[in-house]
Amino acid sequence: MPRNRVFLFLCLLFVLVLGSASPALAGYPASYEKAKAQFERLEKSGGKAQEWQNCADAFRRSYQNNPNWRLRAAALYRCGLALEGKAGVTKNAADARSAVSAYEELVRKHPEQSLADDALFRAAVVCNERLGEVDKAAAALDRIARDYRSSDHAKAAADYRKKLKKGGKALPAAPVAVTPPARTGMTLAAQLGLTVRTVVIDAGHGGKDPGTMNNGVVERDVTLDIARSLKVLLEKDGFRVRLTREGNRTLTLSERVVLGRRYKGDLFVSIHVNACANPAISGMETYILDFARTSTVSRLARVENAGSARLGDMDKIVRSIVTGARINESRELAEEIQKHSVRHMKNNGRRLHSGGVKGAPFFVLVGATMPSVLVEVGYCTNKKEAEDLKSAKYRQLLAQGIHNGILAYAQSLKP
Repeated sequence: MPRNRVFLFLCLLFVLVLGSASPALAGYPASYEKAKAQFERLEKSGGKAQEWQNCADAFRRSYQNNPNWRLRAAALYRCGLALEGKAGVTKNAADARSAVSAYEELVRKHPEQSLADDALFRAAVVCNERLGEVDKAAAALDRIARDYRSSDHAKAAADYRKKLKKGGKALPAAPVAVTPPARTGMTLAAQLGLTVRTVVIDAGHGGKDPGTMNNGVVERDVTLDIARSLKVLLEKDGFRVRLTREGNRTLTLSERVVLGRRYKGDLFVSIHVNACANPAISGMETYILDFARTSTVSRLARVENAGSARLGDMDKIVRSIVTGARINESRELAEEIQKHSVRHMKNNGRRLHSGGVKGAPFFVLVGATMPSVLVEVGYCTNKKEAEDLKSAKYRQLLAQGIHNGILAYAQSLKP
């Protein structure tokens, strides 16, 4: 990579790290921080109805006056919570409906934000417990089951739905979701009798490119440690495993793609550590090659892709995204890795939020000729998750979970 590109990339990383260290630079409007402090005071003191309304109005203004703030859904969600607080004081149905309206607006305008399932759950609770609108509550919970099956509120929503009663009788069970299951039959790879022999593991960043750095975590070190552990685990199962880098080596994204082809891999797994301006965000996410659907994913792709290609390469890249026959197999692999990783952590007493499987135009996946995924193992900008990522035992658990997912996918191809 030319020196000027390396310099620009490191400058971008510096800005991101600096931004995560300061609430102002991180993108939290002062009006939101002020309203949040007011909300926390009211939670402790109880507060009067007008105080809760003022707080809700402040969150609403923060939402409306910061149209380019990518986390503005948080302001709308807290607006709903403040209106709930007012309804708790007034016992007024109109105030409760205002809270539900705020939650519904969030889901309608920001359906892919991580707070959408939270908003649906709160709307269901208010409808059931304050308004007695059981059918409406059930509809909100059913939507979580249908559209947010991997969210952190999915189980709570399912449990709460079982408790709903109308006229003293339990409601009928939730209707079966019309969304088809992830695996409707044998995949093309399985039908062709293909097998997995060689797995290429790509430890993200390295050398002069440290990756994201927050709370004492350096991405290039974490990814290499997990990659090495994953290699040992897969080799014990008889797989041939190649790493794109064995040590702290600088590799361009193009070089990683070339190595994946040279090693004749059957699967390509790139490991990374995530970062976010909101330090409350945490969890693991697995990506396949596709167009980004949200601004947050777009930002992540832009950071990971820095200096990877020219504008003249766009036609080739778009063709790879749209026509790649490996996308379906990549999604199957990603779903197995995501599911088994979260399950393994839970079985070992570690809570790992599942961010689900998502699509993004990561350059390191564009040129791959085999099923390929990019795993963001956690957020170093979240203090609790950063402490976990600094633990060798935690990293070993992550490697084991990813291994379990790869093994499950490979076994699914067997007759």
